[in-house]
Amino acid sequence: MGNGKTAKYSRIPSESELEGFTGMHCARIYKSAVAAGWCCPSCGRSARELVRWTEIRGRGWRERFGDEHGMGFSISMTHHHCHGVGRFPRTLICGDCNSADGAVKRKLRLPQAWSFSPAEIGRFVSVVPHSGATVIDYEKAKRIFEEAHRPAGLFWQD
Repeated sequence: MGNGKTAKYSRIPSESELEGFTGMHCARIYKSAVAAGWCCPSCGRSARELVRWTEIRGRGWRERFGDEHGMGFSISMTHHHCHGVGRFPRTLICGDCNSADGAVKRKLRLPQAWSFSPAEIGRFVSVVPHSGATVIDYEKAKRIFEEAHRPAGLFWQD
């Protein structure tokens, strides 16, 4: 990039950068996840593999964690929950997998009250470590939704 700014996801954190990473807005969750050896139950990435080089948003965050171009290491983790009738318990997943749930629902025009479980998300999403570049298999997601809404006793093969 001509202005000296590095591209998103263009840097893999070194071991020393990972050791010094605070977790930013997810600090408490991140530190606990690293200590416990946690991995996202959807994509399988470890907490440390969620750390990625990206644009830091928010003036205060950029000043604290960004370089002169507003770029820095960031992370996203969230407690995923069912927006409907409680198909699964509230579960810690990475922000990329949580976003994939929303992207699929918007693209396929699924009900707002529907949520894919973390295991179901893992069947249709993949994310490269230290990247937010998410690949979603929308056809597979559609089949998962249809399977979950199939009346009891009716089965067919793909």
